[in-house]
Amino acid sequence: MQKQTFHSKIDWWVWGFVISMTGLLLQLLLNMLAKGSLLHNWPFATVYALTIMALWWPLWSTRYQLQAKALVVKSMFLTWHIPLASIQSVRDTDFSTVAPALSFQRVRIDYVQDGKPKFILISPRQLATFKASLSATKV
Repeated sequence: MQKQTFHSKIDWWVWGFVISMTGLLLQLLLNMLAKGSLLHNWPFATVYALTIMALWWPLWSTRYQLQAKALVVKSMFLTWHIPLASIQSVRDTDFSTVAPALSFQRVRIDYVQDGKPKFILISPRQLATFKASLSATKV
């Protein structure tokens, strides 16, 4: 089976937050530049630039890969490897806890790892295609 990659669906409010915070931080950077104080305030400028990158990183990096024997979930520097054989159930949810999901239209995947029940919440952009591919892969 060829690896299939599904990117996270991104809710409008996530876009709004990231864009507005980026605009605010860019305004602060441009003000420093206009006043000629960018070099004098380089620690602040560095933090602002790093914060902008941290805001956009999940939007670029959150994805779900269906491989031959595993579901691999990636978001920022985090990676989960979930063997397909360990998946117990897949169901829709709007549970709003921290998860590698950028939308509240989520899927809860219950699985067993080291004999302990676990779950992960994800939000694939093509939800129906993801579920169909996961079902076909598990067979």
